[in-house]
Amino acid sequence: MKKVLLATSALTLSAGFASADVSMSGSGGAGVFGANGADLSVYSGVDLGFSLSGASDSGMTFSASLDMGGGQTLDVGDFELDTQDMGTDDNVAVTIGVSGLTIELSQDGVDDLYDDDIAGDIGISGAMGDLTYSVVTGLEDADPTSLSIGYSAGAISGSVATSDEGDASTVTVTYAMGDITVSAESDTDRAGADTSSVTVTYAMADGMSVSLENSEDVNTLGVSYSSGAVSVAVEADDATDESWEATMAYDLGGGATFNLGTNDDETTFAGVGFSF
Repeated sequence: MKKVLLATSALTLSAGFASADVSMSGSGGAGVFGANGADLSVYSGVDLGFSLSGASDSGMTFSASLDMGGGQTLDVGDFELDTQDMGTDDNVAVTIGVSGLTIELSQDGVDDLYDDDIAGDIGISGAMGDLTYSVVTGLEDADPTSLSIGYSAGAISGSVATSDEGDASTVTVTYAMGDITVSAESDTDRAGADTSSVTVTYAMADGMSVSLENSEDVNTLGVSYSSGAVSVAVEADDATDESWEATMAYDLGGGATFNLGTNDDETTFAGVGFSF
């Protein structure tokens, strides 16, 4: 019943919208990609986004977005290709802002705050001073309800994300000391397994950054360097199955970037990406 009342209140608040402004953005690219030692093949694709936003006479704001595309685009961070499609089967999320609250409505389209592989129907978020909060739930009885709380004051920030399905939770605390940032995380997943990690990052004035993470006795070292249009990054760990990856990016200007990468799985890519 509470979930039904929540949805009804959100819909009531959304009445009386004015006309919306429309904007478009996009990204895409083309190049060569080979996964796990396979022969290189050509990829190409584009991802377009349309955004609508506006406000009612009473000051209520609203926004919605539509995503569509075609082909495949390069995901540099995950060393994989993302398939783009017209997105006609996706539920469009509508976001409403009223009295300091942000309300998002989308059937099975609002990311769970603990695990974004799960989705709810309704999201509500807001802030009170240095504290931010969000709640995501669904109308079906089986839908989990998740909650996140964040706090930031000066050099210290922290967050808690939890779900009532499996009593899962993640707690993160970060402390910045000049060029050095220390972050600690503790996680209990939906199966009850506990993991923790500590990461120390040192950002140098010459464009170089070094990070060291220890998670369950596995150390991961990352080094990145940026100078002018060129940036490079290398990451490696000492797990039983040791892994490493190296990437390079060159800013071509005008929203275009050349990317090059390889890793221990013999996945390799080289291509040009663009955004507008």
